[in-house]
Amino acid sequence: MRTPSARSPRASSALPLAFAVLVACSGDSASPGPAADVAPVSDAGGSSRAPGLDAGAAVDGKAPGKVDAAAPRPGIFTVLFENHDYDEVVGSPDAPFFNELIAKYGLATNYSDCNIHPSLPNYLCLISGDPQYPGLVDLNPTQAFPGGGFPVDKANLGTQLQAAGIPWGSYQESMGTACRLTAAAPYAPKHDPFLYFKDMQLGPGGLCAATNVDYAAFEADLAAGKNRYAFITPNLRSDGHDPTTDPVAGLRASDAWARTEIGKIMKSEAYLRGGTIFITWDEAEGRSGRSKDQVPMIVVSESIVSAGFKSAKPYSHKSYLATVETLLGLPRLATVATEPTLMEFFK
Repeated sequence: MRTPSARSPRASSALPLAFAVLVACSGDSASPGPAADVAPVSDAGGSSRAPGLDAGAAVDGKAPGKVDAAAPRPGIFTVLFENHDYDEVVGSPDAPFFNELIAKYGLATNYSDCNIHPSLPNYLCLISGDPQYPGLVDLNPTQAFPGGGFPVDKANLGTQLQAAGIPWGSYQESMGTACRLTAAAPYAPKHDPFLYFKDMQLGPGGLCAATNVDYAAFEADLAAGKNRYAFITPNLRSDGHDPTTDPVAGLRASDAWARTEIGKIMKSEAYLRGGTIFITWDEAEGRSGRSKDQVPMIVVSESIVSAGFKSAKPYSHKSYLATVETLLGLPRLATVATEPTLMEFFK
């Protein structure tokens, strides 16, 4: 695996955007509330800090360090779909667009969810490195569970982005009202993990409504270069989950959505100036006979190490979070301090 310092973002005088789209507005830059348990780490490649991280920024275990604003930032786009096993997607004639991307870019062939089910704890793990509750059933952003309840007062990627002054947004298809905490089909709040954290849901200055918005705003924001990180979730008609009795229909719907929507991202300057798109699924179902936790992770970038690159190294949703932190020059949350990153996919 390469060290983060070996990455060579494409030259540009402007900072490219960073986005995350989940198969999921510039926020107030005030530092959020909870202690962001962070730890200086060495990735498997040997580097003890992410590219662009200010060498003088102390990581004290309580607050994320600031990033060096002069360092180049690769754009990040992450698309998360729903409930399909690795073998149901990779090589499937019902997912032509996903497989076109796999052939041209990169695929992690031994990537897993956070070894918990159902959906919600995997979404929470993606942005915090921890499922945050025992699972069993999906809960609402204001619902109690044994030993606790939502929203939880824990550090997450939103905490880090706010503290570092990185503009970001969570774009939720069919959300309607910004920061919507209740379900209204085809929108499901359980697919917007930022709503489940106290500093995000109850943040100062209208933070939640400024950063958790309907996907309808995304295209204009993308064109305007508004945010450097975005988390996007298709609605229940397009995320691939539905119906469980006919997973092929769900896969076809999500592949068609991806061809249109990810296609827009791939034409944007935010992507073309060194952007990266991560495409993965929240959890597996075990229908294919593989582990119930193994899902595809497709890495799309013009800086991919080689066309059709594949890695069989063990990665997970926690690796995704560690990779985003590395690419954005953020210190690691303690929950992913020892996780390997996906940096080997990049030149």
